[in-house]
Amino acid sequence: MTQTQHLGRNIDVEYVQCPSCGKDDYSQVAAGPDYDHHCCGEQVFTLVRCKICGFSYLNPRPTTAMLPIIYSIENYVCYGYTENRPILAAASKRFEDTRARYVLENMPEVNLANFKALDIGAGEGRALLSFQDLGVPVGNLYAVDISDDVLEPLKAIGMQTVNSRAEDLDLPENTFDIVMMNQVIEHVADPRKVMEISYRLLKPGGFILMDTPNLDGYDRPLFRKRRWGGYHFPRHWVLFSTNTMTRMLQEVGFGNIQIQNVSGAFVWSWSFSHTFQDWKLPLSRFFSPERSFAMFFGALIDALPSRLAHSSNMRAVAIKPR
Repeated sequence: MTQTQHLGRNIDVEYVQCPSCGKDDYSQVAAGPDYDHHCCGEQVFTLVRCKICGFSYLNPRPTTAMLPIIYSIENYVCYGYTENRPILAAASKRFEDTRARYVLENMPEVNLANFKALDIGAGEGRALLSFQDLGVPVGNLYAVDISDDVLEPLKAIGMQTVNSRAEDLDLPENTFDIVMMNQVIEHVADPRKVMEISYRLLKPGGFILMDTPNLDGYDRPLFRKRRWGGYHFPRHWVLFSTNTMTRMLQEVGFGNIQIQNVSGAFVWSWSFSHTFQDWKLPLSRFFSPERSFAMFFGALIDALPSRLAHSSNMRAVAIKPR
């Protein structure tokens, strides 16, 4: 049973059980404030690890009524790349184009005219637009987000749009060739339910592809139990290790599971920003995913180590069996 508390400026939180196993026995992993958008006053949020299954989650976490506050379109970094950050938008497009080609190359029997893609947490639709550029009809592309403001331009060009939380998504089963979530699964209340929904929505042989922070990242110990960018308090409600990600995908029914290292530039930029904020240095404002310098710097220092060990970001790819 959840309990709601009022902790400071307009942010309500609730205590929850483990989203993986439902138990209520945990220990603290890390704790910190809202470093990245400063909309939660002086509240400190706590990441815990379940003592039963080892899964990590925010507890307590903001109530769903607080989502419009912590994901304000005026402030949230994942909105506004195309319009306000042209250099980062160009880099993001190259990344999305590469990922889209990877998907299509690994589905050699696919007919582009019938290919359907679903992006949960689509934002400005950059991932889906890359599929359009490769020949997928725009009407076969489905964008899901909780912001009508970001969905409206996509709807205007003929894309299918759905305003919904991932956990509440209601679309026909066996419809999609791929379900994508780029830095989304860590934001949801019930990741198992989201994976189960994705499984139902996929055609047999379809792919799920998720990019998300990796608790096994080599850089996390460098920033102690507070400043690591992957925590992103209080917006990352669940965090995966390679083992907990693999296990949950297997339990849902997915096969051919691959966990790949992906650049964690945004995690590095946040980690430095958090450190400089704690040290009360003005340098913190230069280290944000909104800054081209911070992202390129993060990508540079992550380039070699991430090839030798787990990076702070992982890509989980799995297939619904035929």
